[in-house]
Amino acid sequence: MTFTVGVTADRRADEQGLMLTRLGLRVVHGAALATTMVVDDGPLRQVTERLISQPPDFVVANTGIGIRSWVGAATSWNMADALISALARARILARGPKAAGALKIAGLDVWWRAPTEQLVDVGAHLLAQGVAGTTIAFQLHGQDDDGGVIDALRAAGAEVVEVPVYRWSVPADHQPALRLIEMACEGGLDAVTFTSGPAARNLVALADTVGLASSLVDALNGDVLTVCVGPVSAGYAADVGIVHSVIPEHWRLGAMVKLVADELGRRERLLTTT
Repeated sequence: MTFTVGVTADRRADEQGLMLTRLGLRVVHGAALATTMVVDDGPLRQVTERLISQPPDFVVANTGIGIRSWVGAATSWNMADALISALARARILARGPKAAGALKIAGLDVWWRAPTEQLVDVGAHLLAQGVAGTTIAFQLHGQDDDGGVIDALRAAGAEVVEVPVYRWSVPADHQPALRLIEMACEGGLDAVTFTSGPAARNLVALADTVGLASSLVDALNGDVLTVCVGPVSAGYAADVGIVHSVIPEHWRLGAMVKLVADELGRRERLLTTT
């Protein structure tokens, strides 16, 4: 029996698809997320110039792609050395290992890393230090939802400088995602994967445009195995009604793919013994 997996990812979708295919699974790709980099001469450059001239006390490194792209943009403006020098004077907090790795490559030391890989814990650690009167450079995560962390830091007396490196949105071409939605609702998918929370939110929103939101949520809570890469993605899924997702023990792409194969293999064994 060949199982079919719907992949909703934007970034690293090809890599995920190849990993799934090598495990004998059929892949249907319908990106529910588009990543747009903000590397022109607009807000990111203005924020970069400000932080170079007035170095922050703390830096929140949210994502690996965000840090890499920020340094890359600064390089194109001949500001990379100045930016690294300014950030090196700060205490830098990394949300997870990808952000920490990007900082290391840039030559920056991590002062603290959240063991849970969750932004709310980064905020809690900062608040515990006392941030009144400090300046915090906060690399945004591609969306407006930061779990209230920025508001909490500002309420505690910090000046938070938001660093917009990229934005997440619904893909311009909706058709691949709509095809994935229809297959899920009609029983054509055995599993769906989410490697980012906004992808779950966007997928349900797209389903709603064709009157299939309720059917999609029912399918993802029912016969379709829903696998999220980690608790943040699972939290987003739960917010839109997808409450029966599973996550791997280690919140990484490879572990997620293995979990998909293991869970579907378990289903196959159950089917062949009944």
